[in-house]
Amino acid sequence: MINEIPILVFDDSVKERVIKSLGFSRNEDSKLVDENDKVVTTQEFESIKESEFGGVLKSSKIPIKKEESELVKYFISCNN
Repeated sequence: MINEIPILVFDDSVKERVIKSLGFSRNEDSKLVDENDKVVTTQEFESIKESEFGGVLKSSKIPIKKEESELVKYFISCNN
């Protein structure tokens, strides 16, 4: 069965465009913030810096860190 809900994952070459399209920006600490300047958090409620940003959870704007263990965890869960 093919997963019909996409997961957004990308490389550094398009990161800035993805951040802007999601309505995020960076604060003075390089942490991602939303339109209301509220710090964006991962599913584990951790803030995430622009340099750590590697994707978003399916059907959401919850960011995923670009660590191998983090990305693999979400790919495995979406294919089960």
